[in-house]
Amino acid sequence: MICRLTGRVTAVSEEALVLEQGGVSYEILVPASAIPELHGRIDQELTVFTILYLEGNPAASHLIPRLIGFLTQADRDFFNIFTKVRGISMRKGLRAMSAPADQLAAAIEQGDVRLLTSLPEIGKKTAEHIISDLRGKLAAFQTPSTAPLPSTRLSDTQRIAVEILVQWGDRRADAEHWVAAAVDANPNLKKPEDIIRAAYAAKESRAVR
Repeated sequence: MICRLTGRVTAVSEEALVLEQGGVSYEILVPASAIPELHGRIDQELTVFTILYLEGNPAASHLIPRLIGFLTQADRDFFNIFTKVRGISMRKGLRAMSAPADQLAAAIEQGDVRLLTSLPEIGKKTAEHIISDLRGKLAAFQTPSTAPLPSTRLSDTQRIAVEILVQWGDRRADAEHWVAAAVDANPNLKKPEDIIRAAYAAKESRAVR
């Protein structure tokens, strides 16, 4: 079982990278979210965490070995769980992972059908299956920036700011996170409008990093 490879990135396509190791070049399928970073790693040494599987029709005795690679072990672990959902094949799972694993985990835990249906090849029924099968199992994959914060941490004024942000189109979990981040950075914020302004500033600051 090939579980990890280290080598030099020699090429990157829309769905795969080529990793050269000891004179052997391996074509490795990767999730869509990894492609932008991989373009910046050409000619650099890289370690990928891999899955080896057989693609094809067993009944026709036509199976092709494929390698799938991930930039972190956590991404590989998430993929292994994600592809256990009925209807999510290996290829479909890679295409659906057009967003980072921590964001997908947060969307599933929060029951965010809208975000899931924005992923390639994920319709509403499939999104509902994903949530039904995996909700409550993915908390370990969330990061502090994606994990929802308990509303009990928020004051009445802060909750007003959250409600306004939700009315303006933000998801509740996102609104709670950015409001909490704003008041953690500046505890002197007392008015909803000031909190909202600081919350958007925190959100925009993270987006440009």
